[in-house]
Amino acid sequence: MKILKKKWTIILFFLFLFPFISTSSLLLNNQTANYPSSEMKNADIIYGIDFSELPLIDYDTLNNSWYNPNIEMIIVAPEGRSDFYTALEPLKEWKNQKGVRTVILNNYSLYEGRDTQEKIRNMIKSFYESDNIRWVLLAGDAQSDLIPIRDVFNPDTVVIGGSEFFGFSEYDKPTDYYYADLTSTWDDDNDDIFGERAKYNSNGVDEIDWIPEVYVGRLPANDATELGNMVQKTLKYEKNPYIGNWMNQMLLAGGVSDSIAQEPPDGEDEARITDYIIQNYVKEEINYTHLARWVYYEPPEPKENLNNTNFKNYFDQGYSTIFLASHGNPTTFSDIFGTIFTSVQAQNVSNTNMPSLVYGDACSTSSYDMNDGNIGEILIKHSDKGAIGYVGALRVTWYITNDDGLDMMNRANARFFWREFYVEKKFQQGRALYDSKVYYMNTDYFKYGRDIFSNIDEEGADRKNLLTYCLLGDPEVDVYTGPISEAINPFEATYYEGGLLNITVKDQFNRIVPYPRVLLKTNSGIYHTEYGYKNGTTLIRLPSGAGIIYNVSITGHNLIMSNFSFSTLADIEDPEIVSFNLTPQNPKITSKLNFIICTQDNESGIEGVFILFSHNNFSTYNYYRCPNNYLSDQRDFSYEIQYLEPGDYSYLYIIRDYLNHTDMIYNSSFKFTIPIPVTYYYIIGGIIGIVSVTLISIYTVNKTIKKNSSR
Repeated sequence: MKILKKKWTIILFFLFLFPFISTSSLLLNNQTANYPSSEMKNADIIYGIDFSELPLIDYDTLNNSWYNPNIEMIIVAPEGRSDFYTALEPLKEWKNQKGVRTVILNNYSLYEGRDTQEKIRNMIKSFYESDNIRWVLLAGDAQSDLIPIRDVFNPDTVVIGGSEFFGFSEYDKPTDYYYADLTSTWDDDNDDIFGERAKYNSNGVDEIDWIPEVYVGRLPANDATELGNMVQKTLKYEKNPYIGNWMNQMLLAGGVSDSIAQEPPDGEDEARITDYIIQNYVKEEINYTHLARWVYYEPPEPKENLNNTNFKNYFDQGYSTIFLASHGNPTTFSDIFGTIFTSVQAQNVSNTNMPSLVYGDACSTSSYDMNDGNIGEILIKHSDKGAIGYVGALRVTWYITNDDGLDMMNRANARFFWREFYVEKKFQQGRALYDSKVYYMNTDYFKYGRDIFSNIDEEGADRKNLLTYCLLGDPEVDVYTGPISEAINPFEATYYEGGLLNITVKDQFNRIVPYPRVLLKTNSGIYHTEYGYKNGTTLIRLPSGAGIIYNVSITGHNLIMSNFSFSTLADIEDPEIVSFNLTPQNPKITSKLNFIICTQDNESGIEGVFILFSHNNFSTYNYYRCPNNYLSDQRDFSYEIQYLEPGDYSYLYIIRDYLNHTDMIYNSSFKFTIPIPVTYYYIIGGIIGIVSVTLISIYTVNKTIKKNSSR
């Protein structure tokens, strides 16, 4: 027994010592390993690696955008009215000519839906899902149900107080927002009552999610003649405008909504909002005329007194944009001092060839679902004057007294519209309207502060305002804010097939053109539109094909259509890896490996950078792709691999350009070892020790039993 114990003691001693001997040897080998420099070698010659296993270049996505462009705008015409369709054809042709791919649709009865509104919306929704459309123009009057509007349930006037005008329903409120928000159910409980808030819905959910997917406007035509007049006014405005100072002028007018003597200055002087818009958005962007009257808040100079006569006189002189804030009804803008502007005056405006974008911050001045005599509809229907777009309310709207910060409802709705328009440079009238609604819904007041006004938060005044301000006019129209000119030719570099065009669009006054529209066409049928960013930068990845002549049309803010051309050269050079680096050089199991690869390709550009990685000398391997965007001209790439298992590793680099030319680089130093941590051996040694002790114990007990049993 004693001899046996000594033998196992020696064995266990060496088992315990083994991790230190083994680890010391491993660490010594790793420390003395060197990375000899040698010539770069083509990896497929060395290893016979099949690089066809790498993902193919996604030519389908790129080419589809050129040869199968999405529809961008749909014009909805009444079914069975070929005369409406004919009147809209010139507008469709112009949209396509400038690069907004447009179709006219009047077959909505083919779509599912319980009524015409739902069928039209489902048609719009199908094109949004298939083509990601951006613009919807409803070409027909709502009152005659040529293109019916959707009534939603919102009893704001019943609960809060007051009433709608002229016998309009106190419960059902009309809105074209129904055609813009395409992801809402609008009738979650299927009770045929649309747009209910959670309080009224039997499932306890809001039936509107409030985020518009498309920008919607309406031409409220009763017949083809009215429609043709509005179409021709729009075409003249965009294609052949009357050039003059009116393009660089804004008219702002603020009345007095209320005067409560016992209250301190409370923001009910609408000059507070007109002055804010001037000071923060307008005065650096455009010339302006300010008309105002007040009780508490006197705006700074320059200003003139607002009255019924001078507002009409200034309107007739011609302005790019007009903002009027006061009380209102379908036929009148007014305040506590009297009338400011009427439907009769709207009928007799004389701003010929100078139609304005008009924003009416007031109740019910655009009730186009109930009568044709409302101010908004009168102004938009003029054939060569009035308004190019009218943003106004179909029903009663709401404001809050003491809103000095202009954060709530009417004043905030208006403030954010002009913010989107002038600050964010969203000069397309439908985009400014719907993006301003989204901006408003993201404010602290809307998200967190409405509970302090419990009757408003609970009973849908904010909801009402978002729904009732709608656009009469083409939503895609770009409104002038200055003198127009052509674009400077941005295509003066050398361009290669598959290459990236990185241009900045400016006009001949050296002004940046925000969100420019660049249409490229070829004789072979290529038709591709790319939009730039707010700073005028536009990125376009060309398809393969050398010697192609591209005819380019550029349109955008304050631009007349400008035409250029360029051609492409063949990409004949392979891309190059200029430098590379891997850190750390002696990685551990806890290391994050960072690969840095610098490349060069002066023709089509780098499409992909791959790191092939193997732990068995490329008998098998994985690949990692460095992130890259096809609308970038990236040359420096990086990739991080975290926490590899212990073992020996080899790697190599592959790059390729957009014409599928490749460069595959290997170096004998592209190897490293992840050592086994000491703790692994402690664990293994511990396990072996436990197993050994267990076996000894079993053996000892067994021998003892045998001895005892033999006695």
